[in-house]
Amino acid sequence: MLVGANQPSRLASRWRRCAWFSLAVLVLTVLSLAPYLTSSTELVRMRNALVLIGEKGHGFDWTPDSIPPDFMLERGPADPVFVEAAGRLGLAGMSSDWDRVSAISRHLLSNPHLVGNAIQSDLRDTYRHILEDGTGYCGDFTRVFMAFAITAGIPVRAWSFSFDGFGGDGHIWPEIWNRQLKRWQLVDIFNNFYFVGQDGVPISAAEFREAMLTAPKSIHRALLYPGARPGYGIEEKMWAWYRRGLPEWYMLWGNNVFSYDKAMMVLNLGRFSRSLEQLQAIAEGVYPPVSLMVTETNRDKVNALWRLRMHLFIAAWLAFVAALAALFCWVAGVRVRRRQQSALPRLSAGHDDH
Repeated sequence: MLVGANQPSRLASRWRRCAWFSLAVLVLTVLSLAPYLTSSTELVRMRNALVLIGEKGHGFDWTPDSIPPDFMLERGPADPVFVEAAGRLGLAGMSSDWDRVSAISRHLLSNPHLVGNAIQSDLRDTYRHILEDGTGYCGDFTRVFMAFAITAGIPVRAWSFSFDGFGGDGHIWPEIWNRQLKRWQLVDIFNNFYFVGQDGVPISAAEFREAMLTAPKSIHRALLYPGARPGYGIEEKMWAWYRRGLPEWYMLWGNNVFSYDKAMMVLNLGRFSRSLEQLQAIAEGVYPPVSLMVTETNRDKVNALWRLRMHLFIAAWLAFVAALAALFCWVAGVRVRRRQQSALPRLSAGHDDH
């Protein structure tokens, strides 16, 4: 009996159990994220948790003269396609930023058969589909609108609200800084609305939200382009929809739509999966963070999103360590088995000689 061969065999078995245990930890870690992989809205919640930033001491009332240093401001050149389109629209020659907003809105809402399906592609392709097919959802329209605004030199940022704890069931809309009036003005480009106060001047996102909370009768809706369909034909349903989103507002902490598109790995992964594209954008540091508007009424949902963020980082760390451990144990077990196999002929030969 080759008693000496049993020790390497037991050692190989231990390494094999180590590899299986590490793989089990890896699988369980991935399964812990399963509730967030069930739908696109849950994937958005996971994405928002990954890019979540702390509550801002300066709030959201900054202007283009006092942009927060961590706001991902677009500093790169505009895409030539949008430069050429802005030239055709004559944006540079218009007398006011609101005239430019109206021209951009008419242009993007010009297809008579707007259907609202998500495009989820790069800026150029999204712009083409909006014009030619009438497709696009709020995120698509907002990104293209922001691209035109930046091309025209108009400061712009984007607000969002959700109905499901800062997940994907919600809305996103841009807000421009009117350089002539020195004020922010909200533009619901996807729904073809803007909102005015009692003086008839388009109001900001903050003014809209405050009025909805305290004096909803003081604001009125108007169409950006009367020749296009309104997002809501029944006005009462529109106001109820906006009201439902009031507890969960947040700002996309950047407007770098052109720089995002120019990230090569992001562009390549976008051809296969929107989620992989955004994950790569986060890894490359080109996906804007989100800053939540924290109130007493949404504190529990804010805390839940921070807990999800911690869960994601712990899961990523555990998955990385478990994968390395599984690989190490598997390699170590293979080496032990190989040494055992190479030693068997020698042990057998020595036994025969004896």
